[in-house]
Amino acid sequence: MKTRRSLCNPFFLLLASIFGIVNEQLATAQPGSATNTADRPQISNSQRLIAQTEERSATTTGGKQRTAAAELKRARDQMIKHSSIRARIVEQVTLAEKSYRAEGRYLQLALKPGDWQMRMELAMKVGESEGSLLEVCNGTVLWTLTQIDAGTSGKKKDPKNREMTLTRRNVQQILDEARKSGDFSEQTESDLLTSMGLGGLPALLTSLEQDMKLGAIKEETLRDRPVLVISGTWSEAVAARMRRPGPGGSVGLLPPTVPDQVRLYLDKETGFPYRLLYLKKVVNRDVLKPMLVLDFRDVVLNEPIPASEFDYTPPQDVQPQEVTNLYIEQFAPRASDTKK
Repeated sequence: MKTRRSLCNPFFLLLASIFGIVNEQLATAQPGSATNTADRPQISNSQRLIAQTEERSATTTGGKQRTAAAELKRARDQMIKHSSIRARIVEQVTLAEKSYRAEGRYLQLALKPGDWQMRMELAMKVGESEGSLLEVCNGTVLWTLTQIDAGTSGKKKDPKNREMTLTRRNVQQILDEARKSGDFSEQTESDLLTSMGLGGLPALLTSLEQDMKLGAIKEETLRDRPVLVISGTWSEAVAARMRRPGPGGSVGLLPPTVPDQVRLYLDKETGFPYRLLYLKKVVNRDVLKPMLVLDFRDVVLNEPIPASEFDYTPPQDVQPQEVTNLYIEQFAPRASDTKK
């Protein structure tokens, strides 16, 4: 069984959008302007890491060791079996010693053959500027819309200041071509959706498993719920693609907007990912500090969600980028394969 790498890594989609919004605001800020620290949400001391700590032994069940990879797979399998998921998203981004808050929501229906429906919204406002991210799939087409509005102090919003990027993926067409290729004969539809980054939160869990070296499992408590904490660092192959070249051809560092470590907090019973914590190493110190905290709150499972939530009509003034073929091209025979 072959696995194709995701062209739409949910981590990079989310993080790039948020940092794009923040950087736009920093770039357009007037000289000498300052943000009122009282208005900025602060990350509590309990969320800060003073130093990297030694991992405990992996959790055991019935005398058998539970690996981080096994727990991620269990969490993903449980998520796609729920008849529905509804949650509020609360996110804090720390950049250039300042904190920003974004909020949104996540909706998902159980994955059924030929019918994958999900919706994720995230919005941020910094001063006069605004930004947002939307992903919505009605079972056939997955739309992704990012918007950044730099705004103008003291003036009415001008549509000309808004940057919008809209992409379109025909999920069913991609799945059909994957099956025709023969590479995925042993994979289920859910495996295909998540491995190619087409499946909301389940795909996010898959991307972590694919792209990271996972550490031991720790047991902690988050908002009075027992959770399993899984830490990961980028695999060498992924890190090599992201590092900046070092002096004299030496190994460089990861860019400032790319975390060095990710921590995932899974509900011990349901496997739901209540928190994703992205951490950055402090330069010249053996210390990690949060750069992005993604919390899922007010989680409701297996309650009805109106079908209209997954409908989407793209804006008339935005030309969508059709990226379906970028996925389909992965299934074309490679030259090395045809020579055999």
